[in-house]
Amino acid sequence: MKLSSCAWSDEAARTLESSTKWFPLATVEDYRLLLERDRDAQLYRCDDEHGLVGFAILKIERFTGGAEGVIIACSAYKEGVHLVELLLPAIEGLFEGVTSYRVTTAREGLVWKLKQAGWSQTHVVLRKVAQ
Repeated sequence: MKLSSCAWSDEAARTLESSTKWFPLATVEDYRLLLERDRDAQLYRCDDEHGLVGFAILKIERFTGGAEGVIIACSAYKEGVHLVELLLPAIEGLFEGVTSYRVTTAREGLVWKLKQAGWSQTHVVLRKVAQ
């Protein structure tokens, strides 16, 4: 699996759009703006030997106690691609010098897969629509 830094594109927007369905306030335009405004956020194109697999937006956040690699968004271009098995090792490899990794997800299946890969659940976020 090869991850390479790339510029925002219509293809990235189409691919990452599926990742916004779990976050009702976010759109791919928010991702584009994040990449434009935050120098620590970077878009990566993910390729295997057959071509494009997907895109990921990654960021390193720095704290007094260390740095954390954050997966902002990640989405597969092809059906049947197992992001955790294929992409996670490559993504973790990009985050040099961090003390931990973080991802936010609303997908229970992904939580289970990440736990199988050595991740632990540290908190729960609840959301209620304002009246």
